[in-house]
Amino acid sequence: MPDRILVATDGSDHGNRAVEQAARLAAALGTDLTITHVVGHRHPDPEWRKMAESEHMVEHFAQADQPAMSDFLVRADRDVNESQLMSALGEQVLAQALQRARDCGARGVRTKMCTGDYADEILDLAEALDPTMIVMGHRGLGRFRGALLGSVSQKVLHHAPCPVLIVP
Repeated sequence: MPDRILVATDGSDHGNRAVEQAARLAAALGTDLTITHVVGHRHPDPEWRKMAESEHMVEHFAQADQPAMSDFLVRADRDVNESQLMSALGEQVLAQALQRARDCGARGVRTKMCTGDYADEILDLAEALDPTMIVMGHRGLGRFRGALLGSVSQKVLHHAPCPVLIVP
């Protein structure tokens, strides 16, 4: 199996810089590149909602919302639409990251969307792919902007089966 770099992105500026750095490294080293994006189980942060609104995705999924017979069905319907919205945003994040990586000269680029806990999914994918390196931004779209290192980056850094490059 050829060497592979795994890069995680959430579509934030930090995530985009991580994709660019990983792509340049992959191009220079002649390695394959896997770009991953994790869709979380929890409700999206306000930053995700802003991104969805700027891409006019909220209106699209809101129009598909059908009135339900009970509060339970209304809540379930909203959850389904929110899940669809997050998946659609995830696909868009990956498509943009793929183009960004190719623009930086990377070849042999694949994308993989995962669902679950952000850090755990990145670590599980690293176990499965056995990359030579994981690249990620020092923090993403989370709530704690002032943190020196985001909680996801910190967990991956401490538990990864390979070296981790944290991009500022």
